[in-house]
Amino acid sequence: MFELLSQDLRRYYRAESAEGRRAAAFHACLTYGFIATCLYRYGRWAKSIRPRWLSLPFKLVYRVLKVPMELVFGIDISVNSNIGPGLYIGHFGGIFLVCDAGANLSVSQGVTIGYKGAGKSDRWPRIGDNVYIGAGAKVIGDISIGDGVVIGANTAVTKDVPAHMRVVGAAVRMTSLPDAGEKRRRTQPVAVESPP
Repeated sequence: MFELLSQDLRRYYRAESAEGRRAAAFHACLTYGFIATCLYRYGRWAKSIRPRWLSLPFKLVYRVLKVPMELVFGIDISVNSNIGPGLYIGHFGGIFLVCDAGANLSVSQGVTIGYKGAGKSDRWPRIGDNVYIGAGAKVIGDISIGDGVVIGANTAVTKDVPAHMRVVGAAVRMTSLPDAGEKRRRTQPVAVESPP
């Protein structure tokens, strides 16, 4: 846990290094993303303790801290995720991560990585090393993202992406829902003639 955290902290330290050595270390430790990463690493460590009964007090501490973290920072990193060293969350707010990811994953605000939903997926994304995910991007479903991929802001990724690619934009495809016509017919007002 501590080795992973030290590699995470190095990424935050580099981002703050323009302010001088001591100030950078202080600010890096108090960054929203690093605090959320610390809680995630602690939760993973608590989950790995064996025998399971011994892990219960540590898991309880994790649960008590997780709720305020989500409410205050708006960052939710599932302990079921397996994220490599060097996780960097540049901003706070609207971040939800459930994935298997390699080293040096960079995530901006408003990013969602997880299941497809609606019962259509039982597996989360697998993400390679040195991947950047821009603000508001969504990476959804049982897909693989290769090493060195850059995903642009507000991009929805639902298909595999090979290594060293840039993914931008979101194609929009509209299809009617199976019972949309029936609902429309039921909700349309019926004209009734008034008596003379």
